[in-house]
Amino acid sequence: MSEPDAVFSTVTAPVHGRRELLRIGGVSILGALAGGHRIAAASANPAARHCIFMLLQGGASHIDLWDPKPLAVPEIRGPFRPIATAAPGIQFGELMEATAAVADRLCVIRSMTHRFSNHIAGTYVTLTGSNAQPDQDREAHADDFPGPAAVLDALQEPVPGVPRAVSLPNWLSIPGPSNRMPGQYGGFLGSRHDPFVVEGDPASPAFKPLSLALADGMSGERLSRRIDLSRRLDSAARLLERHLAGRYDQLTASAYDLVTDGRVRRALDIGAESAAIRDRYGRTKIGQSLLLARRLVEAGVQFVAYNAFNQEWDTHGGLLGRYRQIVPPMDHAFAALVADLSERGLLADTLVVNTGEFGRTPQINKDAGRDHWPNAYSTILAGGGIRGGVVHGSSDSKGAEVADAPVTPADILATIYQRLGVSPDTTLRDRLDRPIRLSDGRALPLG
Repeated sequence: MSEPDAVFSTVTAPVHGRRELLRIGGVSILGALAGGHRIAAASANPAARHCIFMLLQGGASHIDLWDPKPLAVPEIRGPFRPIATAAPGIQFGELMEATAAVADRLCVIRSMTHRFSNHIAGTYVTLTGSNAQPDQDREAHADDFPGPAAVLDALQEPVPGVPRAVSLPNWLSIPGPSNRMPGQYGGFLGSRHDPFVVEGDPASPAFKPLSLALADGMSGERLSRRIDLSRRLDSAARLLERHLAGRYDQLTASAYDLVTDGRVRRALDIGAESAAIRDRYGRTKIGQSLLLARRLVEAGVQFVAYNAFNQEWDTHGGLLGRYRQIVPPMDHAFAALVADLSERGLLADTLVVNTGEFGRTPQINKDAGRDHWPNAYSTILAGGGIRGGVVHGSSDSKGAEVADAPVTPADILATIYQRLGVSPDTTLRDRLDRPIRLSDGRALPLG
């Protein structure tokens, strides 16, 4: 990592003095909102204005959720029976009862595939589309390919007072000096394009991001005068650190916009929702996080990422009991999100993606679980002009290999970019000013 990027890269580190403004309550702003230069992007015809990207990190089982194999032997079909859905001819696993009721608004892609069986590598290819990596654990670094939050922030003009992209309710992490899992950050575009992160459990009474506000007695005008005075008093020191000064000024202006504008602050006030709506999503971390995602979209945020806690869906053993714990909250929340967006007239403008970094092995293992399996798995799309009630592609009779119409993570990202008005053919520039194509994937014709 280059020295300029390193200064603002680790948002969880303590900040002091003039940088204290950049971390407010449960919200991390370091690097997230600086404007910087914008890369000229080839335009595409947008079919959506927003995207909510759910990553069930750890690898959910496609066979037990989205692609049941009722005719297979028991050690392949698993412990859950298939159920009918609102889309004729499409079945889900029995724990997906709520989502089955909105299947007429879903596109079920059953032919996802890539070659990485490691969690970190699988997550990286899911978030970047890049195959240029080892199939092993590693930490994020400055030469990584950028994630979608950073790409969208770099390619499009900022909206004052509203971040381009928000991630919640946590960063994905990996044990190591930086604790940073690759794929989430700005990579070679620079840390100024990292997403805005809201940390904490929004289902908890202790969730208080509302400190994103002016201190008592501090008006917007008064804060503006203080910032101006600070700039003038500190001008001599800033001449010695011009690059950092520019970065700091951008971040300060962005933080000031967030505090005084109020749209994000109001969106994060989840208590403003009725008890009925909160109950509809479920009083769980994923339920209230997806409710926040809907509120942030309404506030004008373009890209909202939900990150399941590190490898939450990694079930090598005891799949029956574990899935009875973790699937119903996800099913409840995802179905509520799709239905709520539809009822509010937002689904046509909002592309929802529900995926893991890979699937699970067809064969139940000796510990009554399933292991990592990238050869064939499922991703679910809804909204954003995507036709619902359909299946795209298929896996074989065991759910082991793609049988028809293979789709890669790069294809999903190309589809997201195209639907949000960014051509997958756009040329990015890395830190050495080398041209790099945004995506080698193909946008899927799912309209």
